Amino acid sequence: MAEVAANGLTFHVQRVGTGDETVVMLHGLLIDNLSSHYYAVAPGVADRMQVVMYDLRGHGHTERPATGYSLDDAVADLWSVLDGLGIHEPVHLLGNSYGGTIALDAAIKRPDRVRSLVLIDAHVAVAQWCENIGEELSLARAGLLQKDPSEWIGVGGGRKAAKLLRGAASLITATTMVEDLAATPALPEERLQDILCPTLAIYGEYSDVIDRAHDLERLLPNLELDILMGCSHSVMLEATKTVREVVADFYVRMAEGKVEPGRRREVEPDEPYLAGETHQAMVGLYRQELLKHRHLVPVPNPGTGQEATAG
Repeated sequence: MAEVAANGLTFHVQRVGTGDETVVMLHGLLIDNLSSHYYAVAPGVADRMQVVMYDLRGHGHTERPATGYSLDDAVADLWSVLDGLGIHEPVHLLGNSYGGTIALDAAIKRPDRVRSLVLIDAHVAVAQWCENIGEELSLARAGLLQKDPSEWIGVGGGRKAAKLLRGAASLITATTMVEDLAATPALPEERLQDILCPTLAIYGEYSDVIDRAHDLERLLPNLELDILMGCSHSVMLEATKTVREVVADFYVRMAEGKVEPGRRREVEPDEPYLAGETHQAMVGLYRQELLKHRHLVPVPNPGTGQEATAG
């Protein structure tokens, strides 16, 4: 396991591939780590690009400090990890879910270090997201603190799923993640309009953040948008092969000078039995169950050891 000292922490990092250019892949929050990219997207580009993946702070095998989970911290971690690896030239950033949030903010703050963006069902720190993220994470915290969440939200997957849930519960209850992200300032739209690098956005047709795709399409001047039909927010899991191919094609076309700003496609994935609409409906039902239960759950207060009621 490779480790890099960066921003005062030790980060778990994996590097694969070969080529003159580097793509950095950023994963999402809580029940996620670099393996989601290692197995899903990296194999499609490693034959022509160097790929860097790392576990975000508090996730996977990276250190878990009690504080420092703001978006600014995440972007500072990104640049510090790359500096620690000796990568100072501009890189391509690919982010899934909250990883896309990090990639967008990084491109705004340091456009000189970003060649392109790939945003896979990315959250965008617009006003609505900033208003909701604290509430949604607080709700997730209440659910993860249930004695056995699988009894009423149907979580399956055996020991691996249980381990992931325990890790997520520790992260969201023993750190200031909820409070740090709830305090994230909204990103002014004009800052998004300043992102001029080639950008590919991939969203599931039934994603709960599909409105962010429309925001990006409206604001980013050099954006291509692919809507994967029949998919939900979990598009990387539901249509792994298709996402891998779409991403690889984007990098090939960019190298050939053939990107098409303003292009919008509805892509029919190769994967059978997609049930994105059903998946998102179930997410809605789970959320309603969480709302019913969370007032009964005592929540540890990071840094004090005291308990308060969830929410």
